[in-house]
Amino acid sequence: MSEQPTQEFDLAQELRDLGERIKTLLQVARDHPQTREFERQVSQAMKDLGENVDRAIKSAKEDEHVKNVGAQVKQAADSFKQSGATEDIARGLAKGVRALNDQIQRAIDDANKPTPKE
Repeated sequence: MSEQPTQEFDLAQELRDLGERIKTLLQVARDHPQTREFERQVSQAMKDLGENVDRAIKSAKEDEHVKNVGAQVKQAADSFKQSGATEDIARGLAKGVRALNDQIQRAIDDANKPTPKE
């Protein structure tokens, strides 16, 4: 059985890509006759991103290391850091932003396809 390489998620890069795609999407949408469909696709993508963020936060909250943190602030911070929850949250956010980037890119690609003459 062959192993699939694990996908790396870089939150900062995904956010930069998101900014560029949103900029391009707005330029395309402004000039395209199917603006309402773009709005629907962007709204759905934002909803999906929110769901991914919620899942990442819920996962971090359910992590046993985070649940069992003591009352002392330093101890809590150390435990949280050691649990890997911060990396899980960043990875979850990056994954959600990448999904949003992909959906926006598909919308941009669809908008740039030539429409058949009626």
